[in-house]
Amino acid sequence: MIKDVVSIGDKLEIISLNGKHNELMSDHVYVSQLLDFVDNNKAVLSMPIKKGHIIPLPVGEKYIIYFYSSKGLFQCNVIITNRYKLKNIYVVVVEFLSELEKIQRRQYYRIDCLMDIIYHVVTEKEIKLTYKIVKNEYETSDEKQTDIETLEEYKKIWYEGTITDLSGGGARFYSSNQHQQGETIQLSLDLNMKGKKLIIPCNIISSVKMTNRQGYFEHRVMFTDISRDDREMVIKYIFAEERRQRKRENGLD
Repeated sequence: MIKDVVSIGDKLEIISLNGKHNELMSDHVYVSQLLDFVDNNKAVLSMPIKKGHIIPLPVGEKYIIYFYSSKGLFQCNVIITNRYKLKNIYVVVVEFLSELEKIQRRQYYRIDCLMDIIYHVVTEKEIKLTYKIVKNEYETSDEKQTDIETLEEYKKIWYEGTITDLSGGGARFYSSNQHQQGETIQLSLDLNMKGKKLIIPCNIISSVKMTNRQGYFEHRVMFTDISRDDREMVIKYIFAEERRQRKRENGLD
């Protein structure tokens, strides 16, 4: 249970999962605090304040929350179900949408690098086709085969990009395509380790026009359904790359 892991008064950070509200599309993380539990599935948080201004988190919006508890760093997904003023304090009520996942702090060690990558945008059409095929909602086998072939064509669409920094929890990269915050992508990483290319599901946290490269957009992504082995491989690459960079800086390479 969440109450067994986090406690009233614990600090937390909030990042939006979808981009309907442009004011939340920034590199900033919003800081809040756990004030109370409504029940086993809901909690009351203080409304974030930034530069003296209250950030009015919208009802119905989904977020990732990072809890800094005495037992470590944890994350989970939530949705805002209510907001109001309580004894001169603006608060929000969140409903937990996922179980708490413990995060190793080293997952967030970030390194600057330049790495050419390709990525695939998972569109709504692709999701609907996949669901239809899995549910086998067809009257004839020919209809199903047509959708399978259409889905395979969608999956062949990949875009080029360049990563500028990488961590065990996500990445920053740029490309000539603009995307929407909250979109799901599959990121293909070639880390030159064991000859394996990683395909990592990600959520786009932000996508903004670059001021120093005309026609390009910078994207921040958070890894979502990444396996423990794949995350460990990313982390090993980061530390190996850091050693290589230090050698070059010291003239040893």
